[in-house]
Amino acid sequence: MTTQITPTTELQAVNIMLSVIGEAPVNTITGTNSVDVSVAKNILDETSMSIQSMGWNYNTEQEVTVSLDSNNKIPLPANCVQADSYSKVFNVTTRNGYLYDLDKKTDVFSSDISLNLVTVQQFEHLPEYARRYITMKSARRFAARFLGDKEITKLIGQDEQEALVAYHQADSREADINMLEGDANTYSIINRPTRRTY
Repeated sequence: MTTQITPTTELQAVNIMLSVIGEAPVNTITGTNSVDVSVAKNILDETSMSIQSMGWNYNTEQEVTVSLDSNNKIPLPANCVQADSYSKVFNVTTRNGYLYDLDKKTDVFSSDISLNLVTVQQFEHLPEYARRYITMKSARRFAARFLGDKEITKLIGQDEQEALVAYHQADSREADINMLEGDANTYSIINRPTRRTY
């Protein structure tokens, strides 16, 4: 009989965190739980939010057209943590759930806008490499806060570093990053027109 291997769930992530401090695994993370489980789940959520907020290939959508509402404001998705104008005409950010023009100091717009959006995803919607890194980083934070044992924190820190390297590699592969064309500045230098000398 073969074992079915599936992507890491939130329950598995919390159990990995509990194992780092020598606690027994739990069967559920919903409902009434011990303090250890609640703290582990909170740290997992906090870590996931902080990592995803940086914006990665898996949670960044390019050139999304967002529309005006009846008040000429542009509401953003509830899970949106960054919004940047695709056009260089606007200098925008998120403010109170709406798009905000920093130059004009207003959240009222005259037309729809194309944006690049960074959204925070639920743990189970993340690719496995992101789940793994978030779990390892959460486990180190959990051990540091609960035990304060430098040796255990150092050991789990090594696992975190391995997961971070794999995370960067996988995200770069998914983004099809090219050293010569992936960066707008480099691309413009390589593809600039030839100069004529007189």
